[in-house]
Amino acid sequence: MASQALPPGPMQTLIFLDLEATGLPFSQPKVTELCLLAVHRCALESSSPCQGRPPAVPPPPRVIDKLSVCVAPGKACSPAASKITGLSTAELVAHGRQRFDNNLANLLLAFLQRLPQPWCLIAHNGDRYDFPLLRTELAMLGLAGVLDGAFCVDSIAALKALEQSSSTSECGPRRSYSLGSIYTRLYGQAPTDSHMAEGDVLTLLSICQWRPQALLQWVDAHARPFSTMKPMYGVTASSVTNLRPPAIQTIATLAPTRNTSPSLERKRPKSLPSTKVPGTPSLEGLVAPLGLLAVLTLAIATLYGLFLTTPGQ
Repeated sequence: MASQALPPGPMQTLIFLDLEATGLPFSQPKVTELCLLAVHRCALESSSPCQGRPPAVPPPPRVIDKLSVCVAPGKACSPAASKITGLSTAELVAHGRQRFDNNLANLLLAFLQRLPQPWCLIAHNGDRYDFPLLRTELAMLGLAGVLDGAFCVDSIAALKALEQSSSTSECGPRRSYSLGSIYTRLYGQAPTDSHMAEGDVLTLLSICQWRPQALLQWVDAHARPFSTMKPMYGVTASSVTNLRPPAIQTIATLAPTRNTSPSLERKRPKSLPSTKVPGTPSLEGLVAPLGLLAVLTLAIATLYGLFLTTPGQ
């Protein structure tokens, strides 16, 4: 089955992903900002593990591809989310940002299609937040399967494994695995631009450059299909956005080789059932008697006219 598929060899492109949104999962959030930063595995294979205590923050690879987009969510941001991200619905609308629509889905696919496959999306706490929310946004467009060619990894699981394998002590205080905590623990300073999508993906990339070869080995062994991720919350028929035919054609062209999703096909409405009331004669059954009645009426009128005009009456 597709959900059990193993990676078809080493991941060639690592795509660091971060989403900002209107709130926490229970509030059925909508995306307000997303950033994808793509790096070829050779950029990490050729880099050396960080040295020193604490080591210097490594610069990002010279060759990267990046996509960063702000999105009008179509619902109010929670006050807490706005305080953390610095984004509000009113501000996004005032700046003319558009909603998460099929044009953005096309943009995501076009970005991926320029990169060597297999692709692996890497997000911090991705299994619980970024991947399910991205899946939801696509499902609400009727496009839940358009990223089925990608794989994914939650960087929390990867970094926990790497830290535990490099730790010399078997026990100690429980560590935090928030993005900022790991960065500070490794590099002795707080990250910049936290809770901005682009700032967070750059922070995550820097953390993954700590032990790049070990990270790649873990990713190759544990990456799983993006299709295994379930949407964060249910998508009802009334919330699905109607797609324009040109966008559907573009998405079908850009999508990785796979079976065409039936949700992309427009269906003709079925014929409406008959609303005839039982016991009521059909229209066809009334035509013949009405015609005969009209002929008889005309004949009687003619005879009566002749009677009135006959001499001697």
